[in-house]
Amino acid sequence: MLRLAALASLLMASPVLAQEESGGAPNFVAGGIAALPESPGADSYRFIPFAAGRATLGGVVYQIEGPGVSASFYNEGNVEAGAYFRVYGGRDEDTGDVVVDLLPEVDGGVVAGGFVRVQVANGVLNQYDRVYISGRAGGDVTGEFGGAFWSASAAYATPLSRTTLFIANLSVSGSPDDYADHLFSVDAAGATASGLPVYAAGSGIQDIGLTLFLDQQVTDSWSVTGIFGASRLQGDYADSPIVTLRGDDMQYFAGLGLGRRF
Repeated sequence: MLRLAALASLLMASPVLAQEESGGAPNFVAGGIAALPESPGADSYRFIPFAAGRATLGGVVYQIEGPGVSASFYNEGNVEAGAYFRVYGGRDEDTGDVVVDLLPEVDGGVVAGGFVRVQVANGVLNQYDRVYISGRAGGDVTGEFGGAFWSASAAYATPLSRTTLFIANLSVSGSPDDYADHLFSVDAAGATASGLPVYAAGSGIQDIGLTLFLDQQVTDSWSVTGIFGASRLQGDYADSPIVTLRGDDMQYFAGLGLGRRF
């Protein structure tokens, strides 16, 4: 499942990388519209607005990451670390699939945890490019989904010109038993209501994905950002009848946004 936070974090990397040599990353705000699956594993899509932003207060960098917020408390050398929280959506009664709509609704949750991001290389293909690895892990503070949510990624960022930035981000994510069970399992009652076979999903690697990002600066203060991502569900998530019979194990994401730097 592609996560909106990934879009926002890449969007925030744009002004950071583009202005490294001119004295550091600026504060900014950005917004746009994105298309993503109606629910995890679905093959129908919906449009939603997204927002991103960055501000430094008291030496702490706060960032709006789509459906969440992060705070970077440590930023020394090539290492950045901090805390985050974000909203994980559930499944409502209108998923765009008449069969899946017969399954119980699933409430969303709020996950809080920590992250670390490390620049591991630069000057790989040209003198301006960067390679980053990052990881984050957290738990649901609302009690909806017990267990750990985690993700890891490797990103390659390079300017294509003085005003154009390209980023490719390869990621893997995992979620706990409760999340897998709520969103991908079909119990006896759900099977009776929907006609889908009974199925029990467990935790593990949820998806592996690739996200491509392009930021084009149009003035000194404004830029336009485009993003496209694709991920494939794995293991019990991909084998769920909600996915194999009614959805798609390939999940796509696309967005277009406008940002202003300060």
